[in-house]
Amino acid sequence: MPIEPQGGLPGEFLLLFTLVVWMLFFIILLGNPRNMINRWCFISGMIFSIGVLKEYLYFTLCPELIRAFPALFTESLAFSVYSSLTAFFYYFSMPAALMLGMYFGRVDETFPRLFFWTKFGIFLPGILMGFLYSYPRTRYFQLYDHAFFPAVTAYNLAYALCLTWLLLHTLYRERQEPYYRQKKTVAFLVLLPIWYWITSALLVHSLNLRRLFKAWQGNFLILLFLLIYFLCRAFRGGIMGTRFRHEVFEWDKDGQMMSQSASCIRHLCKNELAKIDWCAKNLESSSSPQENGEYAHIILRSTEHLKSCIEKMQYYSQELHLKKERCSVRMLFAACSDGFSRLHPGISLKTFCNRDLFLLCDREAMLEVFGNLMNNAADAMDGSGTLSIKAAPSSGRNQLRISFSDTGKGILPDALPKLFEPYFTTKPSSDGHMGLGLYFCQRVVKKHGGHITVESAPGAGSIFSLDFPWKYVEDGYQGKKSRRQTFYRNRSIEIR
Repeated sequence: MPIEPQGGLPGEFLLLFTLVVWMLFFIILLGNPRNMINRWCFISGMIFSIGVLKEYLYFTLCPELIRAFPALFTESLAFSVYSSLTAFFYYFSMPAALMLGMYFGRVDETFPRLFFWTKFGIFLPGILMGFLYSYPRTRYFQLYDHAFFPAVTAYNLAYALCLTWLLLHTLYRERQEPYYRQKKTVAFLVLLPIWYWITSALLVHSLNLRRLFKAWQGNFLILLFLLIYFLCRAFRGGIMGTRFRHEVFEWDKDGQMMSQSASCIRHLCKNELAKIDWCAKNLESSSSPQENGEYAHIILRSTEHLKSCIEKMQYYSQELHLKKERCSVRMLFAACSDGFSRLHPGISLKTFCNRDLFLLCDREAMLEVFGNLMNNAADAMDGSGTLSIKAAPSSGRNQLRISFSDTGKGILPDALPKLFEPYFTTKPSSDGHMGLGLYFCQRVVKKHGGHITVESAPGAGSIFSLDFPWKYVEDGYQGKKSRRQTFYRNRSIEIR
């Protein structure tokens, strides 16, 4: 079939269009390659880029190749390549986008079994569409089969409606979460070009509006705008794991290149070093063997914790790798309370754990989280006040809540939305505070399947709450029991 000339943008602009799409989605992938939202955003973006790339290849590059290499490259081959790329674009771009939406809505965490089968079933209709309208003949169906575009439009419209509902429902459900603004931006980036493509390409062809057949190329301006918007957000707080920072430094001096790493280590170690320093000063003035033994015990425990934390320095910069074990919540409280009470004698520490509760967690990571929250409370109370730590099931919800409530000076409303962002701190940076503590706490809690929230007002103190999914279990029992039976045999709770 001869390649007929087409109107619209010149081939060079279509190639530029493709490069803009690739640039945008490669930046998104590099922001956090291990995040499944970033991965599927990249995959769906690459599949969508085929819609532009095939136009350039078929109408601009292929005629040149046919003239230059008539024996190797024929119009029939160009027709098959174009048809196959078109079919792949039409049949699999929206399923890939819906996979992004499922990770966006945490379907993989909320309904893991359903998600396992759904992630395969999402792509099954695209495979069936390939049997109904074969891949190598898609161009023929576009030109001569009047039922093709209505069928493809209905197919992609169904996916787009499911994706839109999933994104908007997730935004409504998580509207109180600290990362809500980030997710709202991601939903905007995803839905705007998708709905423009459906209305300007598929619906236009279904209704046979020939004057608007090239209206889909307006997506070039939309994606160019989104690229600029994405880069601006990356410089102003970050987006989807990507943050650009302008920093002036002496690039030809090794010491300057190491300054940020040194600051991060200082932030990690400062709490334990304060304990060691305090104990060392007391050892100098103490003459009691019993007191010396207690101080030595605190020093030993701090150095062991310090060694473990340094080995897990990747917590603050890379993917978390947790070693989960069954830990008593009472024992976790006790491990944090001893050194804290000695270091902050003016603060009344109260712990409430009225059952034998257990967490399936990484002990060192959880202790680091508790320690961060307790030390933040101590800073907010300026050395005097009351810190209450409570662990109990949330009423009416399958969650275990661990809350840290202080009587400190509270947090300003403007600071609350940014509280869990990396490098944001309300404390003086000259004191070694980097704004990584709460960011780390949030990452650890989310890695355990939970979430962290804060309630605070100036002058009214703060309450940090850690919520984990839970179930009743029976010690040493491997068989299946009802929740009621297990509950009355051993009233323990364990993280799923």
